[in-house]
Amino acid sequence: MRVEIRPLVRTRLARLWLVLAAAALVGAALAAGGRLSRAWETGLRRGTFDELPLSLLLFLSLSVGVSAPAAVAGLAALAFAEESIDVGPAHVEIRTTAFERTRVRRFPREDLEGWQETYRPLPPWWTWAVRRLAAKADGRLVPLAAAVGPAEKRRIGIALARATGTPFWQAGGASRRGSELLR
Repeated sequence: MRVEIRPLVRTRLARLWLVLAAAALVGAALAAGGRLSRAWETGLRRGTFDELPLSLLLFLSLSVGVSAPAAVAGLAALAFAEESIDVGPAHVEIRTTAFERTRVRRFPREDLEGWQETYRPLPPWWTWAVRRLAAKADGRLVPLAAAVGPAEKRRIGIALARATGTPFWQAGGASRRGSELLR
């Protein structure tokens, strides 16, 4: 079985959504930067930071300066990411491509314990959903389907559980075997 997750930018609506999200993000960062620069200017002129304490002003400046570019990079990764999950008779291979770099994770099929939804933070860092999907293999979680939403993750997890005959654990803790999901 092969599951392919194609890049988000392949549709006109998705491209429009990403441009609007990036514009809103850049606009918010510019507005925050403008307010912070006024607070810095006022504090430096007076010699005291009465509006905002210096520690808070440093924290907010670093937050805006680091998080805004990281969020834009995350949107870019989300827009162009591709992924494929191959389940063969002998192995499972998860191939993720982002920023023209491909990461391949491969493990023997007999190590596969099942497929799990989780709220635990798993790489890649740019994933946009809180709920993650992972293959549970040899006691560890191998993340997959980072660039799709929660409903698609669940459908992919159920399809993979059906194909492999292994359990699918939902994020709430419920478990179903692949053969039970056929009904």
